[in-house]
Amino acid sequence: MKPACFTLFSLFIAGMLLAVSCDKSPVHDEEVPMGELPDPIRIELRSEEKKMIGSDQAFAFEFFENVYREEAEDEDANFMVSPLSLSMALMMTSNGAAGETKLAMRTTLHLDGYGDEEVNAYYKKLKEALLKTDPSTKLSIANAIFTNQLVNIHEAFIQTNQSYFDATIQKVNFGDPATVGIINGWASEHTNGLIKKVIERTQSLDLMYLLNAIYFKGIWTTQFDKKNTSRKPFTNLDGGRANVDMMHQTANFNYTEDRTFQLIQLPYGNQAFSMMVLLPLEGISLGEAVTVLNGDGYWGGLQSRLSDTEVVLSLPKFKTEYSKKLNDVLTTMGMGVAFSNMADFSGMSDYSAKISFVKQDTYISTDEEGTEAAAVTTVGVEVTALPSPRKVIFNANRPFLYLIQENSTGAILFMGAVKHFK
Repeated sequence: MKPACFTLFSLFIAGMLLAVSCDKSPVHDEEVPMGELPDPIRIELRSEEKKMIGSDQAFAFEFFENVYREEAEDEDANFMVSPLSLSMALMMTSNGAAGETKLAMRTTLHLDGYGDEEVNAYYKKLKEALLKTDPSTKLSIANAIFTNQLVNIHEAFIQTNQSYFDATIQKVNFGDPATVGIINGWASEHTNGLIKKVIERTQSLDLMYLLNAIYFKGIWTTQFDKKNTSRKPFTNLDGGRANVDMMHQTANFNYTEDRTFQLIQLPYGNQAFSMMVLLPLEGISLGEAVTVLNGDGYWGGLQSRLSDTEVVLSLPKFKTEYSKKLNDVLTTMGMGVAFSNMADFSGMSDYSAKISFVKQDTYISTDEEGTEAAAVTTVGVEVTALPSPRKVIFNANRPFLYLIQENSTGAILFMGAVKHFK
């Protein structure tokens, strides 16, 4: 694991703290000259919405720490997650949950105590606001729900996710192998081709797939000169060294430091959106730093001390592609009931169902010009039990008729009646 991992996480956290851009289509290529950019539009939040932003941040840091711990026990490779993409996908799913299942999902999101309409309206406002403020930054946030065409999905669930999340609804045949291509095609389209595959297969008992996709492309407000990029050593987590393409510049940035981190804010475009780079001080392990970062109120306090400072900055170019199934992480965070046969998703349909998997696929590339990043969160919901067949009693304890036919044509070969027995 490398300190750069924090930059990946901060990319999406910054989107929740600051107003973000822009054009809803990620393939829009019109560029606005940097000197002609309007000021960012500040997102005005009511007091309850500010509390929900705080809840989002608490969820984000807890989510990140849990993924970090799992990765540290596995390959310990570079990774990136999108808390915003995950929280939106889970919120759409929770709109179909009830009872203990809904409470567990909302508690995991740190949004328990709020009503359905209040939380849904918050996400609607946040999504719409993030798309408006910076014409130089490309941002797309898209949601989709693919449902089993053989199952009646409750209209209230559909309408809620269309109204608040602008979700595209499509009925599909999960028993048809071509459906995989439809879902993967949606993911690719809404990440500008960066994430081409999010599922491998579907099956006939699948109830629905809920997807959120985020695409981001931002140009540094103060770009790095490619002539200043050079090969420099980077000390890996295990103590080994590798030569990397290190970018360099000296400029004024918002900066602060404490006993754990150096923090620098690298803005994009009209400074509505930033990458926040957290570098642990010498002698502090990345694991220790992650624990500090997840401390109650720590992030807000650290950010409040940012000030304009001349910085001699060196930052490596990096690219990360990452995919992770999140069932265990979310179970650890308190959402286990949603993955069990005890799950209650009666708000979706009359069929008993549970979440089969939650998976996130991400991509990020950072160079001298800026950053391109994408994330897709996929929530799979499957039927756990089909409705019991209707009981039919057929008691031939009285006279009856019968016939023998050829089934393809209906041609009757024999007919008879049973009237009595001796």
